[in-house]
Parts: sequence; structure tokens; C-alpha cells
Amino acid sequence: MASQSAQLPVAREGVVPSRRAQEVLALIEQILLREGFAGLTVGEIAERIGCSKRTIYELAPSKRELVTRIIDAFFRDIREAGTVAAAAETEPARQVYVYLQAGVNAASRLSAQAVADIDQWKPTRQLWQTHVRLRVQGLRELLEAGIARGAFRDVNPAFVAEVVFAALDRLRQPDFYRSTRVSAVAAFQDYYRILLTGLLAAPETTST
Repeated sequence: MASQSAQLPVAREGVVPSRRAQEVLALIEQILLREGFAGLTVGEIAERIGCSKRTIYELAPSKRELVTRIIDAFFRDIREAGTVAAAAETEPARQVYVYLQAGVNAASRLSAQAVADIDQWKPTRQLWQTHVRLRVQGLRELLEAGIARGAFRDVNPAFVAEVVFAALDRLRQPDFYRSTRVSAVAAFQDYYRILLTGLLAAPETTST
């Protein structure tokens, strides 16, 4: 079921969607994230779900509005999940790990086609770029706090944050796994191990 934050922003003109409309929203989100959206019409989506187009238009006045609001809410949920997870930890290394892991967990719901559609359509590509910028900012702040506490080496936090997300972008591309022949799980585990070992001021005594 879609999260509360994913539901309410798709209300039209301040009207909260009905329970049925919210259920429809959750189903639409699953379709868009699993299959992409470029080749789908509102009519096809309604037929797939078994509802009327009018029900869908309770959520947004057009396909453009529907898609951008769902994708925007998806990205916002990632940022909120990362922030909440980091706040629940006390060790800087754990904070960085769970902050990044929130994105990995959510990205596992995105198909290659959905990623391509988001990247190729300007409105959603802009949402993605804004999302990455905010995630980089959040990571930079965690790194700055860790450095101030003496838990991390004295590195440039802005540079490291940018490099981290550049690498994560590469790890989400299918051809990476074809060329390296490693699983996604193993790739992310090794990447985090390298990242945190490089950051830690005293890796032999700090738990990751």
C-alpha cells in the first residue's frame, strides 16, 4: 500500500482522495515503478487496474500530473526514510550506512524501464536531479558531523558526498553487473565496506 506521504500530495485542489482512490494510487505506483510509464495511457492504466478513468482523475487532472506526483512522492519517501534511519543511530558510520541503504532499498523497486523513463522525460529527470542534490546535501551533513566528532578522517565532505552518489548511480546500471559478474547485494556490500573503511579515522576500533 502506498505510504501516507505518497497519497496526500495527489489530492486535487486540496481535496483528500477517497479510500478507493488511494487504493488505486497504490496500484498505479506499483505499475509505474515496475514497468515504467512512457508507453501507458490513462485508459490503459484504468483497464489494468479495473477502475474508471474518472477514479484516476480524482488523483490528478492528467497523466503528466499523475506520474510526476507519484515519482516525486517516491523520491521524497526515500529522503525521509534515510533521514529517520540516520537519526535513530548514534555511530557516524552507521548513520552513513543506513542513510545510503534507504536509497538502495527503495531503488530495488524500480525496474530498468522505469529508470529509463524517468531519465528520458524532462519533468521526472528534473525531479531525480533535485532528489540526488538533496541526498548529496544530507550525506555531506552526516560526513561533516562525523568529522567534527573525530569519527571520520579529515576529508572534504562535499567532494566525498558527490563521489559517493556518482558511484551509486553507476551501481544501478544493468551493464555494470554484466561486466563485473557480481550480484547487486555483493556490489553494494563491498562498496559500503570500501567507503566506510576509507572514511573511518580508526577503522580497527569503530564498528560499521
